Amino acid sequence: MEKKKILVLVDGSERSLNTIRFIAAFSPLRDMQLVLFNVFHKVPDYYWDLSNEPMMAGKAPHMASWEAQNRQTIDQFMEKSVAMLRTSGFKPEDVVLKIQNRVKGVTRDIIAEAARGYTAVVARRRGFTKVPGLLMGSVADKLLISLGEIPLFFAGMEPVTEKILIPMDSSESSMNAVRFVADIAGKSGYSVTLFHVVRENEVFSDESYGDNPDGRKIMLEVFDQAKAVLVERGVNAESIEEKVITGEGSRAGSIARFAAENGFSTIVMGRHGVSKVREFFLGRVSKKVLYAAHKHTVCLV
Repeated sequence: MEKKKILVLVDGSERSLNTIRFIAAFSPLRDMQLVLFNVFHKVPDYYWDLSNEPMMAGKAPHMASWEAQNRQTIDQFMEKSVAMLRTSGFKPEDVVLKIQNRVKGVTRDIIAEAARGYTAVVARRRGFTKVPGLLMGSVADKLLISLGEIPLFFAGMEPVTEKILIPMDSSESSMNAVRFVADIAGKSGYSVTLFHVVRENEVFSDESYGDNPDGRKIMLEVFDQAKAVLVERGVNAESIEEKVITGEGSRAGSIARFAAENGFSTIVMGRHGVSKVREFFLGRVSKKVLYAAHKHTVCLV
């Protein structure tokens, strides 16, 4: 049976090294193959063509030096990353390095690679070109839109704990998040909390649960179904908790606060809720969680 593959996006920055630290500590990924992928910013060929022009006289050595320094940086990064991953328990043959010269652009090259049979993609919210005050970089935003069919991890800074929080509603997207956790973490020994938030202007039976007015009954049935999926794939039933909180002002804020107060480093949730709109690429709650829980690892399925 072919191993599942995880695409890990790296750019040689310290923030990117934190991505490697997350993976090294997150044991559910340890039996999978990791592909550390870098889109290398090589000096375009047309710059070398221009180097013969009088106005570019003397520039060629500087361009060559810049390219060589960038390559040395990413090579050193890859070497350090491999050492960290092997120390954490990854087999040497399960860590693959792939440095690819930029073809169509960073984002489009990543999307093309991600289409080659990966189970999930691991990235950071911001990369080497981070801008102070921004929680999401332009590449991350584009990946959110473009990689709609592949689970997408945004690695956080919180130390990894063996606890996974799954915020849920009655949508199929939420159940997909449960199935994903069951597939990757079923026999890892991690505990899982199924979490549902009811806002202060809602009762536990309203239109947000679909046509059936008995929202409480629906969510209890959803929890039962989710628990059955997790247990079937190896999660200990005693390690699964169900939690509903009511009277909250913000679902995303409540999810982030609950994760922080209860020692969850990883949040896995569906991209869309029951109120999804066809034109929206990403649900409002899931995107808000990416911002509210910016120190946590968030995986959108």
